[in-house]
Amino acid sequence: MKIKDIVKAVEGYAPLELQADFDNSGLQLGFPEDEARGVLLCVDVTPAIIDEAVNKGANMVISHHPVLFHPIKSIVTGGFISDILLKAAAGRVSIYSAHTNLDCVLGGLNDYLAAALGVDVDIEQAGEGEFYRIGTVHGSFTFGQFAQNVKSVIGSRVRTIGDRDKIVATALVSTGAGGGDRDMFAMCRERGIDVVITAEVKHDVAVTCANEGICVIELTHYDSEKCARNILAGLLAGKGIDCLFASEVSPYNE
Repeated sequence: MKIKDIVKAVEGYAPLELQADFDNSGLQLGFPEDEARGVLLCVDVTPAIIDEAVNKGANMVISHHPVLFHPIKSIVTGGFISDILLKAAAGRVSIYSAHTNLDCVLGGLNDYLAAALGVDVDIEQAGEGEFYRIGTVHGSFTFGQFAQNVKSVIGSRVRTIGDRDKIVATALVSTGAGGGDRDMFAMCRERGIDVVITAEVKHDVAVTCANEGICVIELTHYDSEKCARNILAGLLAGKGIDCLFASEVSPYNE
């Protein structure tokens, strides 16, 4: 199977048309006609990830976050992005990123995380193309109990806002930087949604939620999106493509 065939498989599931206007998903650097010898999955591409791919005999890296996200004016050794691109080109390693298109596609990051956290999604409330999912909390929990469950599933720290004794019945899940979407939180207030699970909550949003009774569970950006690797591995396994998980760790300290 060629690199271009793997690209076709990913985009057949998460079309580039679904990505946000600001995004740059897709083939970042590539050799489409090369035969794929191995695929390494990660959240973020770093020079070390490219080294790992080369050492493990993988000539394709699929990440969640794009390498080429902000414009660059030059590619010179010693720069973070430059070193990624130069190492990849020298090792003939293709880099592909599935970002916001993978967030919002049905069965993508938001659906996967919601299911993992015990939120039964109502797809009629927010379906494909939306960067969040709304549903009911499976079971009867106080906010404190639910937050503890989330922490156990994520396997890392979480921060909370709100009354830990409040019974939570409805939840919104938004991976990545959803914590900065003030319109999304306003919608939660209007609909009476009990708890929001997201990352990168802005301070003014936190203050508003604390005063208006909206409970919030804040994950790190990395923890909210590391499931991208699982989704991609499952997708490609169905196409007969075995993938490796990169030896990456969260950039956040505990």
